[in-house]
Amino acid sequence: MICVECGQPVNNVHHLYRGGGIRLTRCEYCHKVADKYVEHELVIIFLDLVLHKSSAYRHLIFNRMEYCDSGLLPSDFQLLFYIILMDAYSKARANE
Repeated sequence: MICVECGQPVNNVHHLYRGGGIRLTRCEYCHKVADKYVEHELVIIFLDLVLHKSSAYRHLIFNRMEYCDSGLLPSDFQLLFYIILMDAYSKARANE
Protein backbone atom coordinates (compact mmCIF):
# COMPACT_ATOMS: atom_id res chain seq x y z
CA MET A 1 0.00 0.00 0.00
CA ILE A 2 1.08 3.54 -0.66
CA CYS A 3 0.20 7.04 0.47
CA VAL A 4 -2.13 8.49 -2.16
CA GLU A 5 -0.77 12.01 -1.56
CA CYS A 6 2.98 11.48 -1.94
CA GLY A 7 3.32 7.92 -3.29
CA GLN A 8 5.55 6.63 -0.49
CA PRO A 9 4.92 3.10 0.85
CA VAL A 10 2.95 2.71 4.10
CA ASN A 11 2.31 -0.42 6.16
CA ASN A 12 -1.45 0.06 6.24
CA VAL A 13 -3.92 2.82 5.49
CA HIS A 14 -6.20 2.32 8.50
CA HIS A 15 -6.46 0.62 11.89
CA LEU A 16 -9.51 -1.44 12.84
CA TYR A 17 -10.74 -1.23 16.42
CA ARG A 18 -13.10 -3.45 18.35
CA GLY A 19 -16.65 -2.34 17.81
CA GLY A 20 -16.12 -1.66 14.10
CA GLY A 21 -14.38 1.71 14.34
CA ILE A 22 -11.50 2.63 12.06
CA ARG A 23 -8.78 5.24 12.28
CA LEU A 24 -6.98 6.45 9.17
CA THR A 25 -3.18 6.28 9.20
CA ARG A 26 -1.02 9.35 8.63
CA CYS A 27 1.93 9.13 6.25
CA GLU A 28 5.35 9.42 7.88
CA TYR A 29 6.73 11.41 4.92
CA CYS A 30 4.09 14.03 4.10
CA HIS A 31 2.11 13.83 7.39
CA LYS A 32 -1.23 13.72 5.55
CA VAL A 33 -3.85 10.98 5.71
CA ALA A 34 -2.35 8.04 3.81
CA ASP A 35 -5.56 7.13 1.93
CA LYS A 36 -8.58 9.37 2.37
CA TYR A 37 -10.56 7.30 -0.13
CA VAL A 38 -10.96 4.43 2.35
CA GLU A 39 -13.98 6.24 3.79
CA HIS A 40 -15.35 7.57 0.47
CA GLU A 41 -18.14 6.04 -1.58
CA LEU A 42 -17.37 4.68 -5.06
CA VAL A 43 -19.25 7.58 -6.66
CA ILE A 44 -16.86 10.10 -5.10
CA ILE A 45 -13.86 8.04 -6.21
CA PHE A 46 -15.27 7.85 -9.74
CA LEU A 47 -15.79 11.63 -9.85
CA ASP A 48 -12.19 12.19 -8.77
CA LEU A 49 -11.07 9.77 -11.51
CA VAL A 50 -13.02 11.79 -14.07
CA LEU A 51 -11.33 14.94 -12.73
CA HIS A 52 -7.96 13.16 -13.17
CA LYS A 53 -6.85 13.46 -9.56
CA SER A 54 -3.66 11.45 -9.17
CA SER A 55 -4.56 10.47 -5.61
CA ALA A 56 -7.72 8.71 -6.86
CA TYR A 57 -5.69 6.77 -9.43
CA ARG A 58 -3.15 5.78 -6.77
CA HIS A 59 -5.94 4.58 -4.50
CA LEU A 60 -7.53 2.51 -7.24
CA ILE A 61 -4.36 0.93 -8.61
CA PHE A 62 -2.23 0.42 -5.50
CA ASN A 63 -4.59 0.31 -2.52
CA ARG A 64 -7.82 -1.10 -3.93
CA MET A 65 -6.71 -3.62 -6.53
CA GLU A 66 -4.64 -6.67 -5.82
CA TYR A 67 -1.02 -5.64 -6.31
CA CYS A 68 1.75 -8.23 -6.54
CA ASP A 69 5.52 -7.82 -6.18
CA SER A 70 6.05 -7.87 -9.94
CA GLY A 71 3.54 -5.07 -10.53
CA LEU A 72 -0.02 -5.11 -11.77
CA LEU A 73 -1.84 -8.25 -12.71
CA PRO A 74 -2.47 -8.81 -16.45
CA SER A 75 -6.23 -8.30 -16.00
CA ASP A 76 -5.60 -4.78 -14.66
CA PHE A 77 -4.16 -3.59 -17.96
CA GLN A 78 -7.67 -3.42 -19.47
CA LEU A 79 -8.66 -0.87 -16.83
CA LEU A 80 -5.48 1.11 -17.45
CA PHE A 81 -6.24 1.12 -21.18
CA TYR A 82 -9.66 2.67 -20.54
CA ILE A 83 -8.18 5.24 -18.17
CA ILE A 84 -5.63 6.30 -20.80
CA LEU A 85 -8.35 6.36 -23.45
CA MET A 86 -10.55 8.57 -21.24
CA ASP A 87 -7.61 10.90 -20.59
CA ALA A 88 -6.80 11.19 -24.29
CA TYR A 89 -10.45 11.86 -25.14
CA SER A 90 -10.76 14.62 -22.54
CA LYS A 91 -7.55 16.29 -23.77
CA ALA A 92 -8.72 16.09 -27.39
CA ARG A 93 -12.07 17.67 -26.46
CA ALA A 94 -10.27 20.45 -24.56
CA ASN A 95 -8.20 21.32 -27.63
CA GLU A 96 -11.24 21.78 -29.89
